[in-house]
Amino acid sequence: MSKFRLTQAVLVCAVASASSMALAAQNATVTTVPNLHVFCQYRTAAIFPGEPKIEDIMYTNGDRTVPARVFYVEEGMSRYSITVADFSKGGPAIDDTIVENAAIALRRTGEVRIQFPEDYTPGIPGRQLNILAPDGRHHRASVYMADHHLIITETLSDPNDFRAIQFEQSVLMLAADGRDLNNAGTNRYACGR
Repeated sequence: MSKFRLTQAVLVCAVASASSMALAAQNATVTTVPNLHVFCQYRTAAIFPGEPKIEDIMYTNGDRTVPARVFYVEEGMSRYSITVADFSKGGPAIDDTIVENAAIALRRTGEVRIQFPEDYTPGIPGRQLNILAPDGRHHRASVYMADHHLIITETLSDPNDFRAIQFEQSVLMLAADGRDLNNAGTNRYACGR
C-alpha cells in the first residue's frame, strides 16, 4: 500500500471514529423534565407536586426485613410517595414473590377496583392497582423490582386529582447511572440525591 493510500485509510478511520464519538455524545444527552426529582441511588424518579420529604424505615416483606427509604409529599388529605426497599444483601436482583407480597399488602388497604400485572419493561415484573380507600379517596399504586430494589409507588387522593395521575404516570425506574430501564435505556437523567 502506498503512503498516500495509507494516509487516506487513516484519515477515513479518524473521521469515522470522530463521527461515532459525536453520535455517542448525542445519545448520552441528559434528559431534563421540570419538577422531576431523580434519586439514582434509589433507582427511581418522579414528578412530585412539591419538594419531597425523606424518611428512612425498615420494610418487611414475607420473612425479610430490609432498609427502605420513602420519598413523599403530603398536602391536605393527599399523599404521593415512593418507597424503595433495598434487597441487595443476599437477595435476588428480581423476585416476583417479593413483588406479589407487596401487592398483597396494598390490596388489603381497600376495595380493589382495577389490578393487573404490568412489566415495567420485559423482564422487570410489576403490578398496578387502583383501590378505593375506605374514606372514598383513590389509592393508585404500583410495585416493581429491578437490581435488588423493590419500588412501591402510591398516591392517596381525590379520584380527580390531576397531580396524582401525573405523579403515577411519571414514575421512572433507573439504573445507578440515571438511565431509564424502559425505552432500551435511551433516556438518562441527572442524578439528584
